[in-house]
Amino acid sequence: MLSIQHNIAIITLSLISFTNVVQAWELQETEENSPVKVWTKAVSGSNFKAFRGQIIINASLQQTLAVIKDTENIPKWYHNTAVAKQITVVDTNQSLNYTVTTAPWPVTNRDSVTLVTDKPQANGEYLIELSARPEEYPKQENRIRIPKLEGFWKLVPLADNKTEVTLQIAAEPGGEIPSWLANSMVIDMPFYSLTNLKARIEDNLD
Repeated sequence: MLSIQHNIAIITLSLISFTNVVQAWELQETEENSPVKVWTKAVSGSNFKAFRGQIIINASLQQTLAVIKDTENIPKWYHNTAVAKQITVVDTNQSLNYTVTTAPWPVTNRDSVTLVTDKPQANGEYLIELSARPEEYPKQENRIRIPKLEGFWKLVPLADNKTEVTLQIAAEPGGEIPSWLANSMVIDMPFYSLTNLKARIEDNLD
C-alpha cells in the first residue's frame, strides 16, 4: 500500500500542476496581421485577469522611452485615458502619477495613483515598474479609485534601431465591473495602447 506521505505528495504535485495550467499566460486573438501580441493570465485571488502586450517599434529605445515618459501626452495614445499627470517627483528615478480611465456608461470612470520607478538595466534594457499608491492623492468626485495595480513597461533594444516593448499589468479596478467589460478591457487596453504608441512614435520620426 502507498504511504500517506506518498499520497499527499502525489496530490500536492497534482495541485501544483493544475495551478500552473490555470495561471499560464494565454495568447489572445487580435486583429489579423496586427504587430501586437496580447496574452492574459488568471490571477490567484482575483476575478480579473492580468494582461501582457508586446510590440516591436521601428525606433530607438531612447525615442520610444521619451514618448512613454511624456506623462501629460499619454491620453493621446493610451487607450481610454482621459487624464494623465505627474503629481510629484519622489527622487531621480521615481515619480507619483495620476491617471483617469474612461468607462462606458453606466460604469463609473476609474482613477489611479501610481508609483513609477525607472530601472535602467546593465544590459541596455529599460524597466519601468508600476505600483498602485491609492492613498497618496485625494479621492476625486465621480471617480472610483483603483485599489491595486502592479505592472511594468520593459523596453529591449534590438538590431536595426528597433525596440521591443512589453506592457504587463495586473489590477483590481474597484467597484462593480460587468464581466463583458472586464473581459474586453484586458485585451483592448494593451492592444490599442501599443498600436497607438507605435503609430505615434513612427509617424513622428525625423
